[in-house]
Formats: sequence, C-alpha cells, structure tokens
Amino acid sequence: MKKRALFMLIVLVVVVVAVGVWLTVSIWLPKPSVKIGMLTSLTGALAPFGPPIQQGADLAVEQINEAGGIMGRELVLIVRDSGTAAAVGRDAAAKLVEIDGVPALIGALSSGVTLASSSVTIPNQVVQISPASTSPAITDLEDNDFLFRTVVSDAFQGVVQADLALDLGYKNVSVIYVNNAYGKGLALVFKKNFEAKGGKVLAMVPYEEGKPSYRSEVEQVIAGNPDALNVIAYPVDGNKQLVQAIEQGYEGEFLLCDGMKGEAVAAGPASKFIEGSFGTAAGPLEVSVAEQFTADFNERFEPSTVPYNREAYDAAVLIALAMRKTGPSFFDMSRAEQGRAIRDNLRAVANSPGEEVTYGELEEAFDLLKEGKDVNYQGVSGPIEFDENGDMSVGAIEIWVIKEGKVVTDRVVKVGM
Repeated sequence: MKKRALFMLIVLVVVVVAVGVWLTVSIWLPKPSVKIGMLTSLTGALAPFGPPIQQGADLAVEQINEAGGIMGRELVLIVRDSGTAAAVGRDAAAKLVEIDGVPALIGALSSGVTLASSSVTIPNQVVQISPASTSPAITDLEDNDFLFRTVVSDAFQGVVQADLALDLGYKNVSVIYVNNAYGKGLALVFKKNFEAKGGKVLAMVPYEEGKPSYRSEVEQVIAGNPDALNVIAYPVDGNKQLVQAIEQGYEGEFLLCDGMKGEAVAAGPASKFIEGSFGTAAGPLEVSVAEQFTADFNERFEPSTVPYNREAYDAAVLIALAMRKTGPSFFDMSRAEQGRAIRDNLRAVANSPGEEVTYGELEEAFDLLKEGKDVNYQGVSGPIEFDENGDMSVGAIEIWVIKEGKVVTDRVVKVGM
C-alpha cells in the first residue's frame, strides 16, 4: 500500500509539474500570427504605383497590431509582386493561397491582373479586395461574392472625364489606351459620354504594354490634329507616348487618367510639355480624418501623390474587422472557412447600420465587436458601402492638374447611386 501511495503521489507531482509547464509555455510563447496577402505591382508598367499603395496597407497593419491585433494575435501582411502582368499575377496569387495560406488578399492594382488572379482566389474561397482596379468588367464577374473593391468603377470616371474634356473646351479628342480590361473599359465609357454630349472622338488606338517604342501608335492617334490627346496608360509606357507625341510635332493638349497620376509622370521626361494638363482619378471623398491619415503616412513613408493608398488602408482594416466579428472560432477554421467568414462579415462591418468608427478608432471598433455590437466603418477614403456586386455604391472622382511638376487636386466630384 505504501508503495502504491508513493507511486500515486509521484504521478500526481509529475502531472502538476507538466500542467504548470504547459501553462507557462502557453502564456509566454507567442501565439501564431494571422496572415493576409497583398498582390501589388513592384515591377512592370505600374511599378511606380506599387510601393506607395502597399504602404497604405502597411500603415493599416501596423495600427491594427498597435490596437491589439486580431484577438491578440499579430497580423502579418505577405506581399507578392504581380509584375503588372496577368500571368505573373495569377502565379503570385496562387503562391499566396497555396503556399502562404492566406484567407484574404488586397489587390491587384491593374484590372487585368485582378481579373486573372480571381481565377485563383474565387475557387479557393479567398476574399480579394482591390484598392485600385477600376474596370467596369469586374462588376459583372461571376465571383461567388469573393471579389470586392474599395475604389469606384470607371463607369463613373469615364463620365467625369468626358465632362471635364467638354468643360475645357475640347471639341475633338483622340484616345490612346492600354489594351487591357482597364484601358478598354475607361476608353469606351469616355467615348460614349463625350460623343453623347456633342464631342467627337477622332481615333481610338490601343497599345500593348512594355514596348520599347510607341511611334506607330502615336502617329495614328495624333493624325487629324485633335484638340486633346487622352492618354489612358500606365506611367512607364505613358511617359514614352508623351515624349514621342511631342517629338512627332503634336501641339495640342493632354488629358490624363488615374494610371498617369503621380510624380513619375508629373515630374517625368515630358514634364515641361504637360504643365497645366488635367486628369481624373477614382479618388477618396473629402473626409475629416484624411488630414490626419496623410500626416501619419507622410511621417512614416515618403510623401506621394500616387492614388489609392487610402483605399489600400481601408481594405486591410475591413479584412481585420471582418475577422474580429467572426470571433475566436476564426482560429479553429480551415483557410476556406476563414475566407467564407470574412466574406460573410465584410458588409456587416462596412455598411450601415452600426456604430460609426473611423481612422484612429480601431481599438474602439474591436471592443464593440467583442461586445457583439455592430460597427459601420467610415474609411479614410470615405464611407464604405458595398453593393451586391462588391462595388462601392458611393465614391468620388478627383479632378487634378499638374502645376510646376506636381499633382494638385483641382476639385472632387461625388458619384454613386
């Protein structure tokens, strides 16, 4: 009996020590992080856009972690380069899904890459939120509600761009456009609306990305001496086209788009020839928190006039809020289950009703969700209201102008349902 009692005592001590060690380890060892992805353009035609837009998401992730992370776990942003090319972007998306195991990703920038990468994200039930893809073709995609965007469609930008051309007194315009979903979509909306209101489009000339020269396309688009040349392009190729148009004797005006917004063009090789040129961009609404966001962004990163860093910030925050609304069961789910949970909760944290929370109030937002209350996130790009297609139902188009080699906002036009 004494031996048995001693044995039981030893077993009890071992169990107590083991439990104590387990508790100590579980308390002090860091919890597994939560991963989300970003598909951005670090190379290719949109390379000048990639870093500033990524930095918007980086700032969001930093602030989410400062507010406690995802239910106490660190949020990690895994970034992969799309190369601004459909095939490269599709492969990068596959790596984010199959290797990195992310349930949600931000991106891509180019509409063509977003459409290509969605062939990976949709069947794998991964939420995809683009901060910059504006093609109207995205609206009609059969996506099982996994594809969203925090930027308004070019169905709006093309209308505002046509109105701007008419306001500037242009009676006839020629268009050179990147031959992808973004370029074709914006060009067609511009043409339809410009001509419906009395303007004349003399030529519609598509171009392929990455060519060393665009002299043939430029020769076609400036034939007929249009009042203005509408350059629907990305910075790397667009700069070549601007320079070659000047070299070939073009003396008219230039009309630009969101793909040409930023210091890479405004202060680029054709800067002195495009001084005073106007452009449009799907942009943020004017909201009170924008000034503080810009101040924080500029303190943390190099200031930039490239668009869509606010939209990238909002995309990251919305994913985090949707995770928090799911609750602790999120960590017990498979990747596909996590993707479905994020999808199902995105409108709940973005759209009304709910208590409004905005920039600088992430900790409060997390607390409200923990208490089971509804939140209505008001983004740094403006109120976020997703419609049944995952599109923004309300937004803005910025009209900007180049002054002394810099992009300056002229005015903002509110658009939406």
